[in-house]
Amino acid sequence: MTGVSWLSLLASSLGFSAGSYFLKRYADLGTLGDLGFAFTIFALSNLAYAQILSKGLGQGVAMSSMSHLIVMSVLGVVAFGERLGNYQLGGLICALCSIWLFALSAKPA
Repeated sequence: MTGVSWLSLLASSLGFSAGSYFLKRYADLGTLGDLGFAFTIFALSNLAYAQILSKGLGQGVAMSSMSHLIVMSVLGVVAFGERLGNYQLGGLICALCSIWLFALSAKPA
């Protein structure tokens, strides 16, 4: 993967996570500004996601799903005080390994 692809992956995952955060705030507080922020962030994140998909549908979807899982787990721990059990930590380690393996498979031999 190129540097632009990695940045797009990071931007889309962070964007989807930030959009989810603002949707959670909207659900808790009912502020329309939070809803507007969420929709704007989701729209911009989808543009970055389209760049990932242009490199290959299967690899882009898998890497995006795993990075989104990791970012959402970190957001849950940091922003909402969630606690991860052993199975969740094992799942995060597997997600990191899958991103690493997909990145290795994308390099020319």
